[in-house]
Amino acid sequence: MTFDTHKSPFARWSHLIAFGLLCAVPPLLLFARAGADIAVVLVGLIFLTRSAVNKDWAWAREIDILILLGIWVILNLLVSPFAYDIERSFGRSLSWLRFIVFYVAVTRWLLVDKTALKIMIGVMLVTVTIATADAAFQFFSGHSALGGQQITGRLTGPLDRPNIGIYLAKIWFAALTLAFAFRLMSGDKKLLGICLGLAPFVLTIIFLSGERTASVLTVGAIICSLIGLFLVGGISRIIAIATGTVCAGGLILLVSMSDRIAARLQALSTVLSDYSESIYGELVLLGWKLFTENPVTGIGMGNFGRVCPPYHAQGLIAECQPHPHNFYIEWLSDTGILGTLPFLVFVAVIVFAGLRRIRPGHPQTFLAGLYIGTLALSLFPLAATQSAFSNWPAIVAWTSISCAVAALRSLDTQKS
Repeated sequence: MTFDTHKSPFARWSHLIAFGLLCAVPPLLLFARAGADIAVVLVGLIFLTRSAVNKDWAWAREIDILILLGIWVILNLLVSPFAYDIERSFGRSLSWLRFIVFYVAVTRWLLVDKTALKIMIGVMLVTVTIATADAAFQFFSGHSALGGQQITGRLTGPLDRPNIGIYLAKIWFAALTLAFAFRLMSGDKKLLGICLGLAPFVLTIIFLSGERTASVLTVGAIICSLIGLFLVGGISRIIAIATGTVCAGGLILLVSMSDRIAARLQALSTVLSDYSESIYGELVLLGWKLFTENPVTGIGMGNFGRVCPPYHAQGLIAECQPHPHNFYIEWLSDTGILGTLPFLVFVAVIVFAGLRRIRPGHPQTFLAGLYIGTLALSLFPLAATQSAFSNWPAIVAWTSISCAVAALRSLDTQKS
């Protein structure tokens, strides 16, 4: 099935509406968080309706999707019923289905051909350009032109909180991955050229944003991408080395010129040098303690902040927060072994899908590097992260992951 050759009016209109909603997600994440959540839900509902009408449930038997559906069943049958706050946990576990169906719709239905990829890349690049320009304006003027937020330590851009760095990293790298897949499918270099042309501006804002996690993960994603490019061989090796040298030099220059980056780098160094005594270390240690006390089912999804106060009263942690600020520790503390192990299997499956693409001397190896770099932005285990289950960070992560998986699958879809 291609983007513009659906047979029935229902198939055509359902696809167009769902695709329009998908394209709306990146800008809605900037300007209307609730709107982004509604769009994700509607994409899923339309996809399920389409599956029911066509009696097409074959997608549910594919390994990555089967694992995700299994996790959802476990969360609702074996985790939430035994949660500290049962109602709160069920609120998270039941609604987690929307991310699964959204992931399926994007990777198996909406982003499967050149036309769809081209439009989605264009939307993402326009959104990234607007966000980058507004954050740059905020950096120089002190306030956002689109949202009006003042700088209070970190850049926000149009957002109402300082998350613009991680947003740009995940959306831009996902767009770059899609753009290179589109280049391999069509031979058209324009979108890839535009995406790479934005790189100096996007990366500068990410590093200037003051978000330590976004900055470190972006460096990791760049390294993964350059390793993939290097393995392509020939002139690509020279380009990879030259690009790496320029990126390293640019980063050193930014650190030397920007007190903001130097201060955040010093703060990162301080945290790492005495991690266990930092608030992040305390949160992770508490998360691990909660897991060891509830190893099978955890404390329930979204319950970390509810369980924390007694430990704070005992002096085990300086302050309570809603989550432990680590993706995997949150899975362990909230869902125990029953939820975490199958999720780790899902991560292994999608990472291995990228590793299988590594063929030295072949251009698709660069796609594999971009793909793994994009996944690392959301799934790297040692990063201090936002909650794995909260709406906005989860939508950003699943949008980025879904686009990366769609980029990898699009080559096989085009061949079939």
